[in-house]
Amino acid sequence: MKRSEKITAQRKADGLSQEELADRLGVSRQAVSRWEQGSALPDANNLVQLSRTFGVTTDYLLHDDYENDQDLPPVRENRETHFRQLFAILVMLEVMVLIIQFLAVFVLQSVFFGILSFLPMVAVVGGFEYAWQKNPRPAPSVRRFRLRFYQVTAWLGFYFPVRLFMEKLAVCYPRPYLSIVFEAITLAVYLTAAFCVTLELEKRL
Repeated sequence: MKRSEKITAQRKADGLSQEELADRLGVSRQAVSRWEQGSALPDANNLVQLSRTFGVTTDYLLHDDYENDQDLPPVRENRETHFRQLFAILVMLEVMVLIIQFLAVFVLQSVFFGILSFLPMVAVVGGFEYAWQKNPRPAPSVRRFRLRFYQVTAWLGFYFPVRLFMEKLAVCYPRPYLSIVFEAITLAVYLTAAFCVTLELEKRL
């Protein structure tokens, strides 16, 4: 497979138009068109940027003896594997934080420890975002992990902040109320907030 054919195939596999690829690389659409027609060759810098954008090695783009992307696509596969493993580990950590929050609020009945237990959740999100920022221009197959992670985080991490907020509001309520009513309202607010955030993330990420 020729270099021009590889660029075309990888661009289409990632669902990018020539103009979108050009914007990512900081070149003109005509330059991308010439690369794909074989009338011009990308320089060394553009070749590196293409390999990062597509998640393949520069060797794969340079050598015509690799007939298809199955011959040498380890970079993309490694990135997907890395983020899949990272996703699983961080979600497990978030579940552990959720259990700690449950114990702090319902067993120890301590607002202080409930707030304190939320800090590891912030650390988990910060760690994921740090790892993500070190992976510029990820392929679409990798980008979905970021969306899924934040959607899962919204469902796992929103309940106790919402509950704390509702408890503060309940203090201002002048009349007595049943605890089951409070729990039902809290659950409804939590589900609404998590669902809305999930939809918003779908639009933005």
